[in-house]
Amino acid sequence: MSFSHSRNGWWSTLAAEKLTNLNVVQKLLSQSGVRPAKRFGQNFLVDDHVVSEICERVQTKNPDVVVEIGPGLGALTEAIVDIAPAVVAVEIDKRLAAGLAKRFAGHGNLEVRNCDILTFDFQKEFKDQSVLVLGSLPYRITTSILKHLIKKRTVISAACLITQLEVAEKITHSPGRDGSALGVFVNSFADVSSVRVIRKGSFFPVPEVESQYWEMSFLPSPRFHADEGVFFTLVRTLYRNRRKMTRRALQDVLAADAIAEVLEAAEIDGTVRGETLSFDQLDRLAQVSRAWLSASSIDDE
Repeated sequence: MSFSHSRNGWWSTLAAEKLTNLNVVQKLLSQSGVRPAKRFGQNFLVDDHVVSEICERVQTKNPDVVVEIGPGLGALTEAIVDIAPAVVAVEIDKRLAAGLAKRFAGHGNLEVRNCDILTFDFQKEFKDQSVLVLGSLPYRITTSILKHLIKKRTVISAACLITQLEVAEKITHSPGRDGSALGVFVNSFADVSSVRVIRKGSFFPVPEVESQYWEMSFLPSPRFHADEGVFFTLVRTLYRNRRKMTRRALQDVLAADAIAEVLEAAEIDGTVRGETLSFDQLDRLAQVSRAWLSASSIDDE
């Protein structure tokens, strides 16, 4: 296989090759001058079976539009453009974005955007369409991306995501001892399902930890009725003090003389750890606590 020495032709020389082929990936990266960057979470999927399974699951959801986060070289894009009516590939690396545009120039249903997904305005882009978000999320900004997607949930119907295994497990086990504040946040607005573990060897460069493919479908309304700021202030407080009894953890945000009254009104046993509380219990606690929380203590993030 020969390669052009011109940077302008680096992508088209391999147009017929599969982007899950490790040799092709390595040569494409070399030709493009791209060194995988940790800050962008650039671990490229090189597993045909994983790509096929993800595409099958996306197809069953029948979206009008797929927004792919960080398509990279286009391993998933290559399969998705054949099954989705429209695909918007959002790539922050301008060199990879340019390569994607060249490789898929013949696909009228694909649009490549060179931008940060955190600045992508879903409401402005889509009207009355079923939008599915797909992508492998960089660890450093996984939380930020999930929050961004949840804020745009009136436009997005579902998301098919790859994250670090530990992050996914905490999300799928929330609320609970093995969960996290982020997991409670995600589950407050979506049904979450864990699909499969993706081994380290399915990526290049090989990451330090294994990954998980999981899905979320947004709910028509949240799982709680309390004020959102109050609810998540309490969730973060309880999970930050997860080894403490609830009555002690609440001292971070409530006056000591109010805690017993709040717990009694919410019908919560103050000796249990906050991480064991269900959505219903967390909701009751937040509703009762609202009157006792000062405005400065409520985190609206």
